[in-house]
Amino acid sequence: MAQDQVQDKAQEATITGQNSSGNTNRESELLHEVMQKKERLNSAIERADSLQTKFDELQKQISDKEESRKIKTMEEKGEYDKIMADMNSKLEISEKKSKAWDDYQTNRRETLLSALPEEERTVYGKLPLTELEFHVSKVSTKPSPASVDNSKPTSTGGYASFEEWAQVDPKGYKKANDPQASGGIKIGYGD
Repeated sequence: MAQDQVQDKAQEATITGQNSSGNTNRESELLHEVMQKKERLNSAIERADSLQTKFDELQKQISDKEESRKIKTMEEKGEYDKIMADMNSKLEISEKKSKAWDDYQTNRRETLLSALPEEERTVYGKLPLTELEFHVSKVSTKPSPASVDNSKPTSTGGYASFEEWAQVDPKGYKKANDPQASGGIKIGYGD
């Protein structure tokens, strides 16, 4: 009877091993297929980015040519005052944007420097804004403390059961079951 049970368990283990190797092969094939699709997707994204960049460049060239053509026709007609007015309005818009950008950079720099200790502000205040942002983010990022298990110890030595404890850590289980070491108290199951 016991021998039959052992043979049944051996057959089950063999079948399970065959199924798991079959599953492993199928999983490997699926993983390979997913990786290929990911590579194709990444190359398609790169091509799309490249095409978008070229498209943007062509759009800019077209708008520049149209602007040049417009100015040329206005010059031919002798509309220099209108050309000057257009240029002045564009210059005003550009100056507003430039001033807003300068204000943003100044405010951002002040905010970042205020996050640093006083003695470091003079040293790092000379850095370009991107490097200053990187430095401040690096300095201000504090490592999170390691998590600690605050649960109370169990009588099973931290294992789900006495049986698991005996199988996984036989020396620790025997030591805990030693009547001399534990003051004559024996825990667990079996011998």
